[in-house]
Amino acid sequence: MDSDLQFNWSAVFDKAIATCNEDDNYAGYSAREKMLAFMYTFLQIISEDENKFTSFLKQQRIPFIKNPGLEELRKLFSGYCDTLILEGTNSGEIQARPFVANYYGGLLWNTFLSVLYYWANDKSENKEHTDVLVEKSVHFTFDILAPGVIDSGLDLIQNIFKLRK
Repeated sequence: MDSDLQFNWSAVFDKAIATCNEDDNYAGYSAREKMLAFMYTFLQIISEDENKFTSFLKQQRIPFIKNPGLEELRKLFSGYCDTLILEGTNSGEIQARPFVANYYGGLLWNTFLSVLYYWANDKSENKEHTDVLVEKSVHFTFDILAPGVIDSGLDLIQNIFKLRK
């Protein structure tokens, strides 16, 4: 059954990417907008077989440990994120930070995984609470990745250490 679920996660991922790419506007979206479109599309697709995916996700006792049933999905998602991060970095939407940038993909994966587990337990009508979570969590995550307060803080720390010499 696990291999069946792994296959289905991959199929859902591929279908979500294909659906996004069919939208004429998708190619022109920012990295943030692409992630929003992907997440909404992915959730819409798994909603078609909600019981199966919900059942799988609810079986997981500790969601953020390495999960063999989600490993293929994580790999596919990581590849997708690498592309988005590169696009976002090239456009200036995402700040390239030494050392810290290595964790951007993991941050996006944990955001995505959080949304999946929330979706599996969302009892609101038409899962409206999940829609709100997608919107808020993607914006928050991309705000972290964007140039701004983190960079000011790192610059401050760096200069404090330089001034101490």
